[in-house]
Amino acid sequence: MRYIIVWVIKMRYNTTIKYENKEITVKVPNKAFERTFELPEFLKFYRQFRNLTIEHVHLYTDYPTIECQAFEDGTMRIPQSYLKTFAMVFNLPAKIKHLGYIQEQETKKILAGRLQELRIKTETPQIAVACALGVARSTYACYESGKNEPDLHTLIKIADFFHVSLDYLVGRDFHEEQDD
Repeated sequence: MRYIIVWVIKMRYNTTIKYENKEITVKVPNKAFERTFELPEFLKFYRQFRNLTIEHVHLYTDYPTIECQAFEDGTMRIPQSYLKTFAMVFNLPAKIKHLGYIQEQETKKILAGRLQELRIKTETPQIAVACALGVARSTYACYESGKNEPDLHTLIKIADFFHVSLDYLVGRDFHEEQDD
């Protein structure tokens, strides 16, 4: 009795995806993806390849439609949390999430930069700001360097001291849309 062994080889194609000075290569089963993409272009291409609308992506990822569209258009930075969800929902390699930015780290960097910027702009020594906040100079220096983050009560004191909003301190920028 003779046995015939048949090997089924699933073709795997390399896709390279780039975003914000990062790059990954993943294996995909479809030749249409065998090229290099910028991340927003990849998200749009993948959605269209699957015959999905932005509304479908919104429903699957639970991100607002306007943000899903902005990610594909490249008009809004893409966070790791979105990419992690996108990869999981659409059965893509999880490592694509490493292309996105981490929102918490970004906020911490912005806060540290704004604290230093405000203090230098007002020509206020660290010790003066620290005294007004009721913390040690070294503690305030750690806020400016991003090593530590102030608690909410201290953030409010900082905003009051420099006459700015909490939103400004942490880099939040909201544009209210006017209904006509």
